[in-house]
Amino acid sequence: MLNQTQIGALLHQDHMSTIETLQGLEELLGKHRNTPAVDDDLRFQLKRLARTLKAEVEKHFGFEENHLFPVFVEQGETGIVMMLTHEHRSILPLALQVADIAVAAQEQGFTDETWRNFRDAGGELVEREIFHIQKEEMGLLAAISALVEPEVDARLAETYRQVVG
Repeated sequence: MLNQTQIGALLHQDHMSTIETLQGLEELLGKHRNTPAVDDDLRFQLKRLARTLKAEVEKHFGFEENHLFPVFVEQGETGIVMMLTHEHRSILPLALQVADIAVAAQEQGFTDETWRNFRDAGGELVEREIFHIQKEEMGLLAAISALVEPEVDARLAETYRQVVG
């Protein structure tokens, strides 16, 4: 069993929250084949979805790229950094698109076109983001356990709490 680091535990907790949100999105997309009316329940789901997606791609990705990945680069571990950064770049605009459509739908509801865009982008986002999280869970967290010294782990965990919340 890997030695669990503080930062690894925080990232894992965030991953589980994101997966729960993505599963909710997947259920929402599967439940409504046709354009749904936006009632209070759906409005609440859309608000939570947009908030979580923006936090994931702005704060979580930002923390990894600005604070965690430099630790790996200093140790010459650039392969995992390049792969995950590349994935962040492909997920970021998709997540923001889904979040923006969700925010607009809270106010204006869905048209057939906006629902189709939401459904298509949301389905692609679920697939990409879950695959990305699986890579981080299997590769990144193991690498953190192997490469990050306890004092650096504590510093990263404190920074994470400040940056991500």
